[in-house]
Amino acid sequence: MQTVVDVSRLRHNIRRIRAVTRNEFCAVVKSDAYGHGIACACYIEPLVDCFMVATADEAFELSVLSRKPILTLGGEITPYTQVYQPQIIPTVCDCAQLNAVVNAGYKRFSVAVNTGMNRLGANEQMLSTITERCRELGIAPWSVYSHLYGGMSSAAEQSAEFDRLTQDKLLRGKRHLYSSCALDVPAFDLYDMTRVGLAMYGYGKGMDTCMKVRAKIVGLAGVSRGGHIGYGDYLADRDMTVATIRCGYADGLRRCDRQLYFKIRGTKCRIVGMPCMDLCMVDVTGLDCRIGEYAYLISERSDAEYLANCYGTVIYEVLTGFNGRNERVYL
Repeated sequence: MQTVVDVSRLRHNIRRIRAVTRNEFCAVVKSDAYGHGIACACYIEPLVDCFMVATADEAFELSVLSRKPILTLGGEITPYTQVYQPQIIPTVCDCAQLNAVVNAGYKRFSVAVNTGMNRLGANEQMLSTITERCRELGIAPWSVYSHLYGGMSSAAEQSAEFDRLTQDKLLRGKRHLYSSCALDVPAFDLYDMTRVGLAMYGYGKGMDTCMKVRAKIVGLAGVSRGGHIGYGDYLADRDMTVATIRCGYADGLRRCDRQLYFKIRGTKCRIVGMPCMDLCMVDVTGLDCRIGEYAYLISERSDAEYLANCYGTVIYEVLTGFNGRNERVYL
């Protein structure tokens, strides 16, 4: 299976977003760039101020591809104490983590602040200790940030708490709180930087979807009414032509109780039977298709939204499910 990324659309989305936010732009490329492949960072590097990833492994991988600053989310700090990479900006949530990264040689670090999500981040007491230690060492955070737990619905409450907790001048060098959700309400004070993930990839108001997901037809067969299709007891409800597609649940196509489809030559063709690990079957009766041509699981935004609805989940989970052995193509 292939994920095909249109990098011209990706660049265009970034320019559109920057015209709205008018502050620094942090491109979120964690989780393999939301399924688009971390290599897409190479194509957008001139348009962004920095990148954000989730783990040390992602940060080290990205440092080979780009020279821009790489902000990492909070959590395990040990990897940064073992390898020093000046491009990487670790996040600290308490004084022990601050001491660890400073002792490892890091000159730049960020501080995560807990404004109500209660996931990671320094509370008021921890933040006071961090600030005191920074003054002792004569250093300041590269950035200070928090995260909205309810999108714009919790923005007013959390931004007020963020302002209260970051009153100290030492914590106001570069503050960021908002992500893609802020683009719909540009009147808000977006602080010094906006972290943009989902909207950058085309899942935001006025954005162009950047990625198509497709797989090749590897077989065609005529199946008589009542014939088995795939594992289990699925029976053809009529005489049909069935195309076998090189895409299964190991590629990110989930099994579910809703009717899924692939688009072949612009026509929605329903999946019949249960997807296998490596293959699935679709009804192509009456469609003039051939072995070797592509069938599209996602060709536009509505296809991804439909999958998320069928799976009972969010777009993020659908997109990040296309990983592992999938081939990525950049156009």
